[in-house]
Amino acid sequence: MRGPVPAEVDDEAFRQLRADWLAEHTGDPAAAPQIAARLRAQDEALAAAAARDELVLWTGNEWFCQAIALALIARLGPAGARLSWATAEDAPDRPGCSVSELGAAGLRQAFAAREPVDPATIGLAVRAWDAYRAPTPVRLQALVDDPAAFVAWPALRDALALHLAEWPGRDDGLARTERQLLAALAEGPADLRALLTACGRAEARPWLTDLLVLVRLRRLAEGEAPLVRLTGASSAEMSAEITEAGRAVHAGRSRWLTPARWLGGALLDAATPWCWDGERGRVVQWA
Repeated sequence: MRGPVPAEVDDEAFRQLRADWLAEHTGDPAAAPQIAARLRAQDEALAAAAARDELVLWTGNEWFCQAIALALIARLGPAGARLSWATAEDAPDRPGCSVSELGAAGLRQAFAAREPVDPATIGLAVRAWDAYRAPTPVRLQALVDDPAAFVAWPALRDALALHLAEWPGRDDGLARTERQLLAALAEGPADLRALLTACGRAEARPWLTDLLVLVRLRRLAEGEAPLVRLTGASSAEMSAEITEAGRAVHAGRSRWLTPARWLGGALLDAATPWCWDGERGRVVQWA
């Protein structure tokens, strides 16, 4: 669940805010009304399905799948939906969304072994989703600090810790994934596919998509002193290279001033009073 998810808005405003963000970051701002309509239809279809039948969530243990499962369980579970989930253990050579790697026999086996989403998991999902949508990281960091809270859903703790690491770094102002991109580009120019692969190698469970990498590259290319330079008329043709300003941030000689961006329910900018402390492995308030 990427982009804005603020808590203090009604369903219609929530969909419109997300539609605006998706339209902007897919390069077609005029598509926002159509995206909002699709989001409304999606919500209505989910509610109708949940009212009449079992809903099976097919999830991997990486953050991308975990975020979607979190949003769905927190929304549908308290309403009484009959939820279950099917998953698979990480493949040794392909960690991450392991269900996407299953063949026909593996899919049948995973479906037969699906387990109900129990009340403890629903309760945790509600707590975590509320904290994820909060305007500060305080509640989410406190939840992640408590391993016992995740007995019902162990994979969610590691996933939420990755989300917290997307707050601006204390020393360089970069999100974890932005730092990965600069490190890759410090080795030389690269296209979108190569950068997605580089970010995947940096994760125990790769979770970024091409769109999410593109969003970060465009952000790094903004401002008076961009950290990367982009060329190419489309994402398929795009190439990125690091600038001198980017090399300075990558080398620790300067700190990037975070441009306005959404992270869960928080709207971040250069004045954000919270940062990621890599040494302590947690979000802290600026001294």
